[in-house]
Amino acid sequence: MDWNTEKENLRTGGDRNWWKAEPGQVLIEFLSDGEEYETEWDGKILKKVRFDIKIGSEEYSWGVTKGETENSLYGQIALVGASTDKLEGIKITLVVKGTGKETTYTVLEALPLM
Repeated sequence: MDWNTEKENLRTGGDRNWWKAEPGQVLIEFLSDGEEYETEWDGKILKKVRFDIKIGSEEYSWGVTKGETENSLYGQIALVGASTDKLEGIKITLVVKGTGKETTYTVLEALPLM
């Protein structure tokens, strides 16, 4: 193993192609089961999960705040993950309504699981 080559191939957080949800409906394919991390926002530490996803032919990183209810975006994703025992390779249909702090998310595949 050439560790210098491995190091050169590592991506930093700034190198990621982050996806930001916009109002509408989108089909998302999970390329990973997620990786936990923390970030600071508005003076608070938020627990988040970063998923590698694919939308159409484009690959992105998607940061989702770890919500505590099944109605939260993370909760809906967790319901789908629990029903399939994984997320990698799973596709979901995400409906995004509103903008900013007024944004709501619905994972259509989670509705029958609630």
